[in-house]
Amino acid sequence: MKHTTAPICGISEVYPACKSGHSLSQKIYLELTPPSDSDTMGDADRLLNALDALSFKDRSLFSEQTHSFFYLPYTVLVRDYPSFRLKDWKITVTMVYTGRNWEITSIEAGDTTDCHYGLAADLGSTTVAMTLMNLNTGEILAEESCFNRQISFGEDILSRIFYTKSSPEHRKELQRAAADSLSFLMEELEKKSGISVSECPVMVIGGNTTMIHFLLDIDAFPVFLSPFAPVFNQTGFLPGREITLPFSGLVYCLPSSANYLGGDIVSGLLASRMTEDFHISLYIDIGTNGEMVIGSSEFLVAGAGAAGPALEGGISRFGMRADTGAIDSVTIADGALTVTVIGNGPAKGICGSGIVDLLAQLLLNGWMDLQGKLLMGSSERIVLKGGETAVVYAWGKESEAGEDLYFSQKDIDSFLDTKAAASTMISCLLEETGISAEDIERVYTAGSFGRYLNLESAITIGLYPDLPRERFSCIGNGSLKGACSLLTDRRLMNQISQILPNIHYIQFGMAEDFVTKMRAARFFPHTDLDRCPTVKRELQKRHILPPE
Repeated sequence: MKHTTAPICGISEVYPACKSGHSLSQKIYLELTPPSDSDTMGDADRLLNALDALSFKDRSLFSEQTHSFFYLPYTVLVRDYPSFRLKDWKITVTMVYTGRNWEITSIEAGDTTDCHYGLAADLGSTTVAMTLMNLNTGEILAEESCFNRQISFGEDILSRIFYTKSSPEHRKELQRAAADSLSFLMEELEKKSGISVSECPVMVIGGNTTMIHFLLDIDAFPVFLSPFAPVFNQTGFLPGREITLPFSGLVYCLPSSANYLGGDIVSGLLASRMTEDFHISLYIDIGTNGEMVIGSSEFLVAGAGAAGPALEGGISRFGMRADTGAIDSVTIADGALTVTVIGNGPAKGICGSGIVDLLAQLLLNGWMDLQGKLLMGSSERIVLKGGETAVVYAWGKESEAGEDLYFSQKDIDSFLDTKAAASTMISCLLEETGISAEDIERVYTAGSFGRYLNLESAITIGLYPDLPRERFSCIGNGSLKGACSLLTDRRLMNQISQILPNIHYIQFGMAEDFVTKMRAARFFPHTDLDRCPTVKRELQKRHILPPE
């Protein structure tokens, strides 16, 4: 076996908008005129008047509004007012742009403008990721991720929704689990960077509609129940401590568009920049759910639906997430099957990218037919396991547990359901818009699955449309990357306000002939091979298909 490390992609090392002073928060050093017998203005008024004068003098600092409005919360005033007199009225004020005004989050004595940091997070149902950024330079200082602590209440979101239904105490447990996951990452980032993360003025969070309901301790059952109207789509800016996060700054959850089209996808649209482009683009994020958006700067059509656990390895006895010991790629050459494993040591199982590779290679080498049926006699690795056909991708001597690792016929059938769902979702979007696959000029793949996926394998099995490969771009964790983009460029707040009302959302499950389309897509790559011209040619070249 070979060893491979996961490719790095998706997040830029530096977000340059910060260098132009466009970050979501600002730190301003002021030397205020001290009070006197002839000037007894209050401290808070003195500060607000100075900021007001500065906004007129230097438009570049507060360019979003003709006249900026500054808000000083009572909690900040009562905590920080001693700072005015500590260094002879020389202070640094930190503010966050909320889309309508600048909210002051701290007042510090002296000049602390060199220490300006912010947090971006992706609150996923399985994994939570967080980034610490220097908001003066746009540089990523540290990144960390962990499993979502809500998993103990249910592996899938639906289980968690039913757990919290009609139970305020259970909702509170889910809220604490989400907040604890974020708090843990803050602690880890502080250890890595040596920076007091709790003093960051702002955190931007991307997450699906249900996850944000959980974080805010709000009943998520309306997301699941017809007519699928969530309690809210936008949260605005919230004090971190109100949702039990250990920092005094503000939290902004990227808004959702619909019940199953959440802030994580809106964030991904920001990351891809597809809404700023006249080219027709397709955004694909496939995990347990599949979310897709097609459009340009002129229109957006989106949809979402269940894809199943197959792409995270959840359908197979030996399936696993992309972690140490997971087989993440498979090749077959001259009848010999070779795999790569994440980390050093023997294989424990296979993750989503490895499954896609395996199926593509089985098809291209004639070990499996177009219906997904394994062909006995095509290889010594096609065997019977538990009374059904299976392909062994790691013999017992190569696995950690000392037993054969295999993918069964039942596993393939289950994967076909996921693959067919993803393929049908794309077909529905194309039909809804009247756009042909050839008209798609750019395809953005997102999510942890899309980050590590072999593009050729995905196209071979019909998971992605068969288009010129140069049209595809992997943006990695679109939710996290979009949150970073907004954190460093507040001008994107305007873009969000333009995106949301322009998204036309469709329910895939209610689309006409959805079941019929699913059946047609339940082949590798599809029953209509003319949809997959390069795959068809390759199969003919390998004599899997007869020449025309």
